[in-house]
Amino acid sequence: MIPSLLAMALFAASSVSARRSVGVFGSATANFLRQILAVMLLVGLVAGLGSGFSGPALAWFLGSGIVGYGLGDAGVFLALPRLGSRLTSLMTQCLAAPIGALLEWGWRGQAPGGMQLAAGATILTGVALALVPRHGTSWAGPEWRSGIVFGLLAALGQSGGAVLSRHGFEMARLAGQEAHPMTVSLQRAAAGLLFGVLWFAWDRMRSAPIPLRPALSEGGGWLVANALAGPTLGVVCYQWALARHPVSEVLPVVAMVPLAVIPLAWWLEGERPTRLSLLGGAIAVAGVVALSRHS
Repeated sequence: MIPSLLAMALFAASSVSARRSVGVFGSATANFLRQILAVMLLVGLVAGLGSGFSGPALAWFLGSGIVGYGLGDAGVFLALPRLGSRLTSLMTQCLAAPIGALLEWGWRGQAPGGMQLAAGATILTGVALALVPRHGTSWAGPEWRSGIVFGLLAALGQSGGAVLSRHGFEMARLAGQEAHPMTVSLQRAAAGLLFGVLWFAWDRMRSAPIPLRPALSEGGGWLVANALAGPTLGVVCYQWALARHPVSEVLPVVAMVPLAVIPLAWWLEGERPTRLSLLGGAIAVAGVVALSRHS
């Protein structure tokens, strides 16, 4: 499971660097700029490696990009300024596991068994505990509520994109071809960029543009780090893992991202988690591992 472990480490770095870039550029602009960087980097990596924009599973990978890289990442970038990198990654990665398993079960017409339901309930319990606000804050805060909604959107996009990618790899195999993970990453990134362009244009109509030169001077390094660790190298490792293992085996490893984010968020964001939040995160990850073992 080396590809899954590499994806986990890279996604943890991406989550923290994304939070820093959002603070400088805003959600829509940070997402749009790192998507452009990612596509440029992937074009260079993919040159001479694969089929580009062709192949029997192209439609499935493009759909995966729109759902996961487009809609899902929009949820991530909108949740980050409201929940922080630690809680956003917890919701995205841990909730993606049961949602992804449910989507696969629904696709194949298989109902979840008792152990799967118990594991799913464990994940939900852990995430709920981790999301309990600190003493003195309120559940009713609009930023908190909207952050949870966007976190759920991110988890749905992550799991839906993973299931579509997995199906795309299976379709390619049935056609006697092997889809290269880097080629798939470029196809997904390009499809997600279309969503990012529309979101960026809509955001620009609603608000004044951010002065780009001073913003790049302050947050350009975080933007590049996010583009490299997340949609480029991280996604390549993620697609590499999905090409060789079921979603139910890959997502549990990637679900360890929230635990890896904790020390990074503490160091870079000054976010010290409460004991209840740490306990909830550990319970959620344990539930993801249990779900994997009984899937």
